[in-house]
Formats: sequence, C-alpha cells, structure tokens
Amino acid sequence: MCGIFGEIGRTDDPPVHLIGHRGPDGWGVWRGDNVVLGHCRLAIIDLKGGRQPWTDGERALVYNGEIYNFKELRRRLEGEGVLFRSRSDTEVLFNVLKVWGISGLELLDGMFAFGFWDGRRLLVARDRFGVKPVYWTKRGGRFAFSSEIKALLALPWVGRDVNLRALKFHLTFLWNPYPETAFRGIHKLPPGHYLVWENGEISVGRFYDPLGDYAPSTPDEDQILHTLSKSVRDQMVADVEVGLFLSGGVDSSAVAALTPKNLRAFTLVFERGVMKREIFESEERYAREVAALFGHKLTPVEVSFEREAFKRVVWHLEEPIGDGAAISNFFLSKGARDHGIKVVLTGTGGDELWGGYPRYRALLLSPLLKVLRFTPDLPFGNGRLGRLARDLKKFKSALSHPFPRNYLVWMSYFRVFEEVFEEMCGRFPKVDDPLDSAILFDVMYFLPEHNLLYTDKTSMAHGLEVRVPMLSNDTLRLALSIPSRYKVGFFDGKRILKRALEGVLPKKVLYRKKAGFGAPIKGWLQTELKGELLKASRDPLVLEILPKGEIEDTLKDVMEGRGFRYLHAFELITLSTWREVFNL
Repeated sequence: MCGIFGEIGRTDDPPVHLIGHRGPDGWGVWRGDNVVLGHCRLAIIDLKGGRQPWTDGERALVYNGEIYNFKELRRRLEGEGVLFRSRSDTEVLFNVLKVWGISGLELLDGMFAFGFWDGRRLLVARDRFGVKPVYWTKRGGRFAFSSEIKALLALPWVGRDVNLRALKFHLTFLWNPYPETAFRGIHKLPPGHYLVWENGEISVGRFYDPLGDYAPSTPDEDQILHTLSKSVRDQMVADVEVGLFLSGGVDSSAVAALTPKNLRAFTLVFERGVMKREIFESEERYAREVAALFGHKLTPVEVSFEREAFKRVVWHLEEPIGDGAAISNFFLSKGARDHGIKVVLTGTGGDELWGGYPRYRALLLSPLLKVLRFTPDLPFGNGRLGRLARDLKKFKSALSHPFPRNYLVWMSYFRVFEEVFEEMCGRFPKVDDPLDSAILFDVMYFLPEHNLLYTDKTSMAHGLEVRVPMLSNDTLRLALSIPSRYKVGFFDGKRILKRALEGVLPKKVLYRKKAGFGAPIKGWLQTELKGELLKASRDPLVLEILPKGEIEDTLKDVMEGRGFRYLHAFELITLSTWREVFNL
C-alpha cells in the first residue's frame, strides 16, 4: 500500500511528502519528458525488490494497492516471453499494462490506483470497487493526479475553492457522488474507470460495470463458502504479519473463522461513562467470544474524543465526512500499527453485497406498514428503547415517498436540498426489483464513496493497509448473481450468507441483532463536543449553506438532550472543523 502522485508539466520535486504517511518505508521520484511521477511506499510484498517508481526505458509506473492474482498473471506473462527481475506484484502490473494496455485492466483482481506513463501518454486507473482512491485536476496544459487531495492543493496552479454543491451532498448523506469532491476543480476517478491523458486531452472510460455481473440465478451455499474462503486466503499473501479487525459481527467473524492461521486481532472499546448516554452497545464481548473460538489474540483499542486528534482525522479525510465511524477507524488503525501490524483484514463490504443494512428490510416492509405514518413517535430514550424510537421515526419519515426517494430518505440526515434527491434518484440502476436496485446503488455509490473512503484515509494515516476479503472479483460476481429475496427478509438480512456460514460460525454469532460500526457521538455531544457544537453553529460556512432554522433546531435538540439530531450536529462540527483545518 502506498501513496502516488504524478504531474504533467513539472520537472522539479513533487509534493510526495504530504502523503508520506501512506508509505513510510521509502519514497522515489521519476522524471520523464515534461512529466514527473512520485511514490511513497508501504512495503508488503517483496520488501527489497518492489521499490517504485517502477521503470523500463521511457515507461514508468506508480502504483498503490495489491493485485491478488498477480502470480497467475505472472505465469501468463512468462508464457508471452516476459522476464522478471523481482517477486513483486508491482512488476507484474507494469508488464500487464506494457503487454496488454487498457484491456489488461479487466484481468486484475485486487485493490489499486495507479499512474502509468508509456512514453507518450498517461494512464490512470482505479479498481472496480473503489477500495483505493485517486484524484485528479487539470488547468490549461497542466494535469496532476494523486492518492490524496492535499498533494494537489499544494500545487501553485490549483485553487482552494469550496464546492458548495458537493457540501450539500455531504450534509444530506455524509458523502458526495463521483466525480466531484468538496474542492472545486478537483475530481475523483470513479470505481472501475480509467483516465487517459494524451497531447493535452483527457478521456475517461469504464472497464467494469456492476450491472454486467447482475444476472439473477439460483444461489449455491457451498459456492458462497468456497468463494469467500478463497478470497480470505488470497488476501493473506504478504511478506509481513497480517492482523484482523474484529467486531464480533457476521462479516468480520466470517473472516476470522476462515483465516488459515491465528492472527492478532483488534477491536474497539469505548468509555463507559459516554456509552451510558448512547443507543447502541459495545461489541467488545462478542469480539472476545469469536477471537477465543478461533484462537486469535484480541487486543482492545480504546476510542475517546480529543480535539486535536479530531482535527487530524478531518485533515486525513480531506472532505467533511461527518461520520463518527471515521474516528473509530482512525484509533483502531493506530492501535494495530502501534503493535507493529502493517496489514489487517476487515469485513467491510459484506453489508452491501449480502443485504445487511436495516434499510433493505425497511424497503420490503414499507408497502405493508404505510399506516404507521399516522402513529405518534415513541418517547426519546437511551439504550435499546432509544434505538427503537429512532429507527421507527426514520422508517415513518419515508413512507409517503415512492421508490427510490423513500430509500434515499432512509439514508439521509439534513433533507433541505431537493436537487440532491433529484440527482441521486436519477442515478439508481434500472432493474426490475427495487431491492436489487438499492443493493446495486450501494455497491456503486455508498460503498466506495463512504465506507471504503474513510477506511482508506484513516488507516493509511498510520501507514496501515486494510484488505477487504468480502470484496474480490469472484465474491462480487457471485453476490450480484443472487436475487435480493435470498438475502433480505422482513426480519433479517444476509440470509443466504448466514446459511452458508452455519457450519463455520455459531448461530448465536450469525443471528444476533446487528450493532453496526460507529462511535458514541450522542454521548460525546453531551460532554466533550458540546462547546464544539456552539462554535459550529456560528461558523460562516455552516451559516452560508444551511437554513438558519435547521441549525437552530439541531442546536436545541442536542442542548436539551432530546431527539435524534445528534448526527446532524456532528456533521455541523465536522464541516466547521474542515473549513478551519484547510483554511477555507
């Protein structure tokens, strides 16, 4: 795992130091004719032989990620007469691009973002899931790309202008859709896409579309288990120790069960005083049960709110992603790295591929329970009753809307920007089954734009590579071939996945209530974050983009300790802090 940078129209040193946290094991620069490529390396495979940029004559590659089928591709290339001088997947990728060009992208199974200069044109690409980010910008004859926005902002010809349109998406969903970012003129390459720069012109193409794998068929539970087991084994390949993020939920527990050897595992622990004010419970005890069951050594990592640490999280996220899960993943990643781990496996992606979110069940139940919109709200509270009250209130809020507007309402927080809902309704995949469409939408947008994005940024902040065994080419292809009715029922999700895992995981692990990955935002707002909310409510950017009434209602709810607008409040704090951190 690494950081990459490239610029057309530059010959001096690129700002690789700004993304040095992504690759603390070394850095390198290559200069060609009016082009420069920079790289910082986190050494995982072939520690001595995989240094970058990888070059051969006028060709050069900077690459971030892991190609899991690189050994198979190497054998094919050797059959074509290619000779290798290292054991690295970097050299394999270089030769895939040298021999097969853009068509070689379809052969890659892994997580990656790279820039490849072939002597006259530049090819930039991103993996089909969007596990690894890549950003680009252009002005006149200049062009630049990078793993992170901050390196682009350092260029003298790149502006630091706020994209108010993107911020409306952030306030609505916690993320904004590609290709825009929160900085005007800086774009993100969509998952499964490539960009070609040649003679000052840019073209963007697609090498993978999830709809191409959408072919509903009868599921095979044995095939599901076999495919997932193979994915876990493939992603264990490394020349350094591999660890595990373990919550005790179905996805991370499945990964823990299928690893071929015992690992060091890490789980979240929150302060008890803060958790008393929350509506969700800590999963530490479930993680301990799973770790003990499969022989993994579990280390708890405590998460607490610290103002300076929060500012660091916002700086690494680069966009105002108002989700407390980013803070949790930041500290969890730090805990693993502090224990000498450079690679971890995680269960990210299981909810999207296998139908794990409660909003999928809401989509099934909504036609049957429309009468609920006329019932009064349950009283506000903490614990499980508080969670029930919140979920019911959110469920009712969308019952009067047709699909896909109702689904977007369930995903949303601030709901004042009508243009945001109109645009995203138009982006839903056009398939017959609404639930299939919702799952495809999450695979195409929510997964890469939110979960994978904050996971990458907050783990690479500590030079930690996070691998996602739930997301391989074969698991994606298989999951998209299974109709949603096998995944989601009225009262549970991941039905077919759980049945496939019944011989692997205990039923008490498979069928307990989903907790979700997050942070005690509600508790923090009544303690450490209360002053931050008052400050954010007067922030000029917050006042510019949101109606005054929305800010006042959010402030009142939180200060009086009632209602469920605490995540709205955290968004305001994040937006205000983002403006401060980036001097906007």
